[in-house]
Amino acid sequence: MKWSSTRARLPLPKPPGRRWLSQKTEEVRRQALKTDEQAGVRSRLDRFVARTPRFLQPTVMQIRHAPVSHTVAFIILHELTAIVPLFGLTGAFHYGHWLPPYFAGGAWVSDGVERFGRYFRKKGWISESDEVEIEDKAREGKAGRPEGQKVSKWFNEGEGGTRLVIEFATAYAIVKALLPVRLFVSVWASPWFARAAVIPFRNITQSIFRPRKT
Repeated sequence: MKWSSTRARLPLPKPPGRRWLSQKTEEVRRQALKTDEQAGVRSRLDRFVARTPRFLQPTVMQIRHAPVSHTVAFIILHELTAIVPLFGLTGAFHYGHWLPPYFAGGAWVSDGVERFGRYFRKKGWISESDEVEIEDKAREGKAGRPEGQKVSKWFNEGEGGTRLVIEFATAYAIVKALLPVRLFVSVWASPWFARAAVIPFRNITQSIFRPRKT
């Protein structure tokens, strides 16, 4: 009888409090978001590898099993190594009044002319007749550059929007030709860029959006 009364006086374990439950729920939610983010980054990289020329795929696959921050850094660097030269070269061609004849005079520029001509026409910066004329002249240049040509045949071709189409198309052709160099640079610099920019930016955003403890 004495033993049973002593047992009855033992304190019962307290159920977990609301704060503990909310912390565990938030931790599970963050882990799920992190997993989804990693899967999204890997999926984007896989799509990028599928579009990469086969002889360059081993270079890109080096980043496949790296930390997610390195993969994000690689994707950002790859975009930067395309956007910055594209606008930089276009500005140099526009204000320097010069185009490299090898790129601007042959098949290299045809794809860019169609791409940027279509975009400029949709924006209303060139007319449909201008677009057709530029595309036709680009197709005519697919046979190659005439012998002895020292400057691009587009040097004095058009003004305003049509001239910008040609300059953007030429810069686009050069950026595409530099794809192997851009990939090597992006893979090589991704660890450094992850430490210098991606990880600090992620930490800042997490500290801003993380719910404060009460």
